Amino acid sequence: MKSTMGTLKELSDSDYTRLRKDLLRNKGSDRQIKFLVSVRDSASFLNYFGSVPTIGTTDPVLLPNPMTENEFKDPPADTERVLYTAWSSVTPATACRSAFWANLALEHVRKKRIESVYLAANGGNLSGGAERVDSVLQDNTTRGAQRIDSCVRTVLRRLGGLPEVRGNRSVYVDCPFARAWWRERLVGQAAGGDVELAGRIRRVLRIHQTYWEKLIDRIVFRNSTFGSANIRNAFVGALAQFVEANPNSELKSTVGLQRVCRRVTACQGSRELSVLGDTELDALMTAVVSAA
Repeated sequence: MKSTMGTLKELSDSDYTRLRKDLLRNKGSDRQIKFLVSVRDSASFLNYFGSVPTIGTTDPVLLPNPMTENEFKDPPADTERVLYTAWSSVTPATACRSAFWANLALEHVRKKRIESVYLAANGGNLSGGAERVDSVLQDNTTRGAQRIDSCVRTVLRRLGGLPEVRGNRSVYVDCPFARAWWRERLVGQAAGGDVELAGRIRRVLRIHQTYWEKLIDRIVFRNSTFGSANIRNAFVGALAQFVEANPNSELKSTVGLQRVCRRVTACQGSRELSVLGDTELDALMTAVVSAA
């Protein structure tokens, strides 16, 4: 399933950004309604994006088999591993870009691996994408415009993230394909080939969506302490080991996670962690996590 690397195709960032901004300008507008009508039918949805050119020379690898709606909106761990394997040659610089993931999702729609209505589905056990679009378009109450806008935003988030609202963290968190890639990349880096540790890390990274979001927020976007891959990997490994051994620990909550991240930052303030060897760093992170 792996491809030979060239310059992977993606949507023109400027054109795609303009399309998103136009869609979000007015809640409940005719433009948003037209967009959601297109979401209901895959062919119409692809036509809607026909004015957005692509750049790059190499077609992305597509999954060989169609996905169900539930499998797409919240891929199980095994599916995320398949997704990452398929796209393991993608570089982190490319994997940060909404335009890349949006084009990849559109190609999966084009080749009937997913349906465009999957993009409108809410998380959890809420209604599927088709039911949600139909309900929103038929809502004539005072909440109608807000519901239309919310549904449009969901589609854009699932397609490739919505950086206008949440910055690049939206790519890591909101786009299922991108989330799978970044999560499995972190698993591979932190586990270092240890299969059992990889399983523990997968479980802690998948505690729930908000937990993953807070973890990414702390170790990627907001905390320079974790700029070193060695520190990040040692922390994630220690966290996974501790949570596995202590299933009722508060570190399974977002409050506990944020607290232990602050402790690592405080530790960095008293000594330069990045110069430590792997063994010493692993021991230190184990002690910090246990103390939290």
